[in-house]
Amino acid sequence: MSNEYREPPRVRDSPPAQRDLVFSVLDLGIDINAVGQASAALMGINQTDLICLNALFRQGAMSAGKLASVIGLTTGATTTAIDRLERGGYAHRRSDPTDRRRVLVEASTEGAYEAFAVFDRLLESLARLADTYTEEQLTLLLDLLGDFRGVITDYAATLRKEAAQAKRPTSGEGRSDD
Repeated sequence: MSNEYREPPRVRDSPPAQRDLVFSVLDLGIDINAVGQASAALMGINQTDLICLNALFRQGAMSAGKLASVIGLTTGATTTAIDRLERGGYAHRRSDPTDRRRVLVEASTEGAYEAFAVFDRLLESLARLADTYTEEQLTLLLDLLGDFRGVITDYAATLRKEAAQAKRPTSGEGRSDD
């Protein structure tokens, strides 16, 4: 068996610069993932917890179910992440002021600031790099990155949907673990 990856025709037939860009985006994702893992480990949490904290900090308080939907996890996995964030002082639960039966999760301001300070040096380096581009170039890059994020986000949603469907038994049939 060969270790060579058979690229889809659209990628394989692309001009070299386009092909390089496509794979550079994938490599960037891997590099960002590595930063997330190392940062989370430094904070004493895991990367999923860090993703939850980021969503809570940037989007505000929300129910555990809403958080699960935002980050694409099951409610059980999200509850476990919230528990860890609470223990670490990064988030807390509180009653919903409009419905006392409902519980909201929100980022602890102090805990979030402490957690995201880990990224300050990276952000400074990225800002220095961005200073080397013209406003026109930055606009083009922002458009391209926004388009790439849209494609990637849609693809992740498609994969989650396919995974959920694969776990469901077909009509009238159960799945066997054999």
